[in-house]
Amino acid sequence: MKKTALFILFVAFAFIANAQKSKIAGSWLMIKAETEGEIQEPYFITDFKENGKMEVMGMDAGSWKYNKSSNSIVMESELDKDFNGEGKILKLTKKELVVSKDGARLTYKKVDVDEMMENNKKSNFPGTWKIEGPENPEAISVLKLELPDSFVLVETDYGSTSTTRGSWMFNQKEETVIFIGFSHLLRGKNIITTLTADKFVLDNNGNIITAIKENTELNKIERLTFTEEDFFDENGDYKYYDDEQKLPWQDPYEMIIELVNVHHLVYIYSTLINGTETLTSKTLTADVKADEEGQTLSIDFIFYGYDNYNLPEDTELPPNNYNLSGYSNILYPLKDNPFRVLGTEHITTPAGTFDCTIVEALGDFEVKKKLWMINDKPGIYAKIIQEKENYIGDLEYFIYELAEIK
Repeated sequence: MKKTALFILFVAFAFIANAQKSKIAGSWLMIKAETEGEIQEPYFITDFKENGKMEVMGMDAGSWKYNKSSNSIVMESELDKDFNGEGKILKLTKKELVVSKDGARLTYKKVDVDEMMENNKKSNFPGTWKIEGPENPEAISVLKLELPDSFVLVETDYGSTSTTRGSWMFNQKEETVIFIGFSHLLRGKNIITTLTADKFVLDNNGNIITAIKENTELNKIERLTFTEEDFFDENGDYKYYDDEQKLPWQDPYEMIIELVNVHHLVYIYSTLINGTETLTSKTLTADVKADEEGQTLSIDFIFYGYDNYNLPEDTELPPNNYNLSGYSNILYPLKDNPFRVLGTEHITTPAGTFDCTIVEALGDFEVKKKLWMINDKPGIYAKIIQEKENYIGDLEYFIYELAEIK
């Protein structure tokens, strides 16, 4: 009889232990950390896997197990020493977990992944948004929200760009949205004060964040799909020598005459914010100096992304003179590179509508370009697209569109 009672007690303890372990397994959002009167709201997710593995913010963080004798979670981690050790369970329900660990009281909220995905799907948040403020009005912040729960936040300020990736959770009942990631701009719980199809306003601990939805259909970028191999045959010989005769600008003297009365070429220079479909734009002005009598020509080379009117510190715009007596650069004011002619196209830019010859060209360091040469205006491009992938695989993409001829 005694053995039977012990067996039943053992089974009961095992059942309780397994029940507790089952309750712990899942995704938990840390919403509060209390230490010596100080309260923080970390808002990061810990996944306690059924197999004993542990992930923090989607990263492998080590392992966990439930200790039934001490009613605690024992964690082992090489990722961060703060994850190591034993956390005493103070409260455990289907929706809440409170743990005491290393002198801190940690409060977690259970994440119902299916419910979260469904809530996100019903919201107006998916899409690309341009954020205004709150800290620096000059900074550009673009937020791309995707289903079921991922986001990319790209912040550009004074020429530097940072990218944050994370997850988001919309709660219609509470009128909140939680962003889980390492950026300080949106992290944590945000109270939704406005949410429409094209605008949202959030209160993030007193910081008011306003965002306008981007119409990414207007920003559809044209990728340049040709490669360097397309310009050469199987023997490595260049295939397009004859295309030079198809170019509209053949006479350098005609170019000078055309540009004698032109002093400035104004372009809208647009840069793709990496990880989004959003373009940020500014105006560049190329000074033009054409002397028919002296047979000289100079057009500022603004295709580095800056001009003489907004030069970066410690930077000079190199001279870009046309040498009539030497080798003729038929793509001037661009550099002379391998190219091929695709055909002609009627194109409209802010400066007007032009008949153009379309050219694909190779630049240095694996740069690819698509050029629209205005047929009756030698030396003036209607549009230029330039792209390359940098050493970490990010796309560098630029568009120059003619805005004005002055």
